[in-house]
Amino acid sequence: MKPTIIDADTGHELWTAAECADFLGTSRGTFTSYVSRDRIPKPVTRHHGLTLWSSQELKKWNLSRPGHPQNG
Repeated sequence: MKPTIIDADTGHELWTAAECADFLGTSRGTFTSYVSRDRIPKPVTRHHGLTLWSSQELKKWNLSRPGHPQNG
């Protein structure tokens, strides 16, 4: 089973650091390094000890980041 967290206000899926790292194809450590250096969108909330990011914001950021195939 893989539960999904959905923001009740926006309807957007929220991701943990591990889910963000999986999406980006990085390790969780690399992702948290991006976070600590403010290279990634800010998390949207904390819930029951989990820091959560908007999947939509992360996808949008990923499309515009340097090195993405679309950006040469």
